[in-house]
Amino acid sequence: MKKSDSHWFSVSRLGVGLVFLIYWMSIPPVRPSSAAPIPGFREKTVLPYSAVAAPEWEALFNRSTGWTGADGIYSIPFSGDERPGSGTKTNTFWIFNDTFIGEVDSSGQRLPGSTLVNNTTAWQRGAKPVGASIQFLWRKNTAGAPLPLVTPNTSPQHWFWPNDGVFFKGRLFLYALRMRPGGSGAFAFEMDGISLLQSRAEDVTLLKSYQQSNTPLYVPANGNLGEIAFGMAVMPNTNEAGAPNPDGFLYVYGLRNDAFNKKLLVARVPMGSISDFSAYRFWNGTQWVGQVANAVPVSTRLSSEFSVSPLPDGRFLLVFQLDTLSNTVAVRYGTSPVGPWGEVIPIWTCSEATLTPNTLTYNAKGHPHLSEPGEMLISYNVNTTSFPEHFTHASIYHPRFIRLRLN
Repeated sequence: MKKSDSHWFSVSRLGVGLVFLIYWMSIPPVRPSSAAPIPGFREKTVLPYSAVAAPEWEALFNRSTGWTGADGIYSIPFSGDERPGSGTKTNTFWIFNDTFIGEVDSSGQRLPGSTLVNNTTAWQRGAKPVGASIQFLWRKNTAGAPLPLVTPNTSPQHWFWPNDGVFFKGRLFLYALRMRPGGSGAFAFEMDGISLLQSRAEDVTLLKSYQQSNTPLYVPANGNLGEIAFGMAVMPNTNEAGAPNPDGFLYVYGLRNDAFNKKLLVARVPMGSISDFSAYRFWNGTQWVGQVANAVPVSTRLSSEFSVSPLPDGRFLLVFQLDTLSNTVAVRYGTSPVGPWGEVIPIWTCSEATLTPNTLTYNAKGHPHLSEPGEMLISYNVNTTSFPEHFTHASIYHPRFIRLRLN
C-alpha cells in the first residue's frame, strides 16, 4: 500500500501513538503492593472489585459516524465546580487524543477513508449521558478534511496530545504533551515538552483563539532517572471547585517515567498564577521547592493518565490503571494532596483486555463532577496493537466507564 494512501496514513499515525504508548508506559509485571494502609481508614475504604459497569456512558462514546473513537479522555467542568452532582448545572468540555473521524458500518467495521487526527473535543450540556446532549468537534481544512483541534506553533512536524486542565475566571488552562519526530527505528519520535494552552471560555468549543506557551514542566531522562512530565492530572483545591478544605492552589500532578514503574510527582501553583511558571512549586518530600528536578515520587505503579480528587471526609482519592498497561483499575487513598498514599485497592477487571490477543486497557481516571454524590464515575481506554483490528473491530477504540460507590 502506498504511503500516500489515506487509509495507510490513518493507520500509521495510530501506530506512532501506540508505539509511544508502550514506550512511555513501559509494561511491568504486576507486583504485590508494599504500601502501608492509612491508619484508621481501612474500614472506610471501598471494597476490592466493587465497581459496577456504567453502560449508558459507554454508549455515549460508541458512535458510528463522524467521531468514532479516541483515547486520552478528560472531562473539565465549565463552571470550575468539581463536586459530585455539580455537572447537572454546567457544561462539560471533553478533550481526546488520537481520534478516528469517519464511518462505521452496521457490522462494526470502520470504513476505508477514516482519518486519524491527534486531538479532538466535545461539548456536553448537563450530566446525563444522552446523545442529544453532546457535540463532537474538530477542525477542517478548506476541502472539509478533518484536522487536529490544536497544533503546536513550534514546527509543522510536532503534534499535541492534550492532558488535564481547568476553567478559572473565564479562561481554560490545558496542559498538553508536545511531541516531535526523533530517534530511529520504531521509536522515531520523542517528547518535546509540555505546553500550556489557554483559551477564553467563550471560544473553547473549537478553541477558536488560544495561546500556547512552553513550560518548565518537562525534564529529560537523566541516567537511571526517567523523564519527568507534569499535567497528567490537576486538582483545583479551591472554593470555586467546591473543595472540602480549600487552600487556593491548583495541584498539578505528573510522573517520573522510571523503567517499569510510573511514579507520582506533585506540583502546585496559586490558582491566579497558572500561567506564571515562576510561581510553581514542587514537592520534594518535606517541603515545596522551586526546582522541578527536585520533585520526589510520592506513589508508584501508576498509569500515564490518572486522577486525584478530594473527598468530603478530608481524604483524597487517586484513580489509576495499575502498573500502566493492565486489566486492573485501582485506587489509593491519601491524607493530603501529596499523601501519604495507602495500599492499592483493585476495583475492576477490564474484560476488554481479552477481546483479541492484541487488545490493551489503560489510563483509568475519575470524572468527579459527572459522578453522583457518594460515588465516582471512572473511565478507561481500550486499544489494540494490531492496526487492522481498528478497522475490523471498530468497537475496541472508545472509552469504557464504571461506577465506584464510595464509603
